[in-house]
Amino acid sequence: MADLSQQIEAFLRNALKEKQLEDRLIRQALRDLRTTLAAVERVVGQSGVLAVGPNRERTIQSITAAVAKSVQDSFGVPQLAAMQEALAPFVEQQLKFARRMVTMAGGDLSAPVGLATNAAQVQGIVNAAVVGGKTLSTQLTQTLPATVADRVERFIRLGLSDLGGETFATYEDAVVRTTANNVEAIIRTGVHEVGNAAQQAIYEFEADPDWLGADGLVWTATLDSAVCPICLKLDGKRFPSTYRKVSPHFQCRCYLLPWKWRSQDMLNPQGEFVSPKRPAEGDGDQEALDFKVAAKRWVVDNPATAQSIFGKKLGQRLVDGEIGFDKAVKLWQSPKT
Repeated sequence: MADLSQQIEAFLRNALKEKQLEDRLIRQALRDLRTTLAAVERVVGQSGVLAVGPNRERTIQSITAAVAKSVQDSFGVPQLAAMQEALAPFVEQQLKFARRMVTMAGGDLSAPVGLATNAAQVQGIVNAAVVGGKTLSTQLTQTLPATVADRVERFIRLGLSDLGGETFATYEDAVVRTTANNVEAIIRTGVHEVGNAAQQAIYEFEADPDWLGADGLVWTATLDSAVCPICLKLDGKRFPSTYRKVSPHFQCRCYLLPWKWRSQDMLNPQGEFVSPKRPAEGDGDQEALDFKVAAKRWVVDNPATAQSIFGKKLGQRLVDGEIGFDKAVKLWQSPKT
């Protein structure tokens, strides 16, 4: 059995590689997006659509449709292809990572040759990754272009109001900035979900079913001040190995891990049974937290972190025991009045 400290190190190294890949893809995507939107802006500005006339509505609708097609063809489709290419070695890396984690936890791999992947299979994993309730393919090639077109249409209409062209001059800042935020969320979530899908393939098809057991996988949240209450509530929930993770929100950083990996004591190189640990970052900075410590308990034990997650007032009520965890999550989700 490998040293348990190596398990934490494996998690951290894997997360670091994932973030580096996300950052690289986002930088490239934003450069391409700005090029696309700059071209769109020139077309809109030269169309004469700001001039009030009898064909105004027809012109606006034709430009809106052209914007959507332009963003789809010059950004959405190429960006999806770029992600498919960039994520091919990442998928292989995640397969190796998951195999290592299974063997570290004393599990057997029933397929010694391992899962082989080709370009078509990687493309399928990338395209089918669920991001914000839709597939990554749909988000990049349909939803995002439609969103950009809608924003352009709204700014065209603002430009036709009493404010005139001055409002429309904010197009570059407002549309580019908000669309860039969408792109970052889509790519970060997409990369993480592709990694999850590759790891789950190992748990489902290679890991020994008897070792995994009926509740093979467990939802595992990232414990820091950026985690959301919904993911904290899901932490520790068990799923069969065939379950396909669907993130509850954009930029979810949760994992599905073998239940036995985080629930059972393991034998370390010194011949001692010890509990596996995971990285957590609360009031006292980073620590190696026992997996058997419930996420709900961790929140209460870290008051400042609880306030960062739930907000000052609600977080303090939770820490003080005035309300329970489930009630705090419900209040956090309720519409603010």
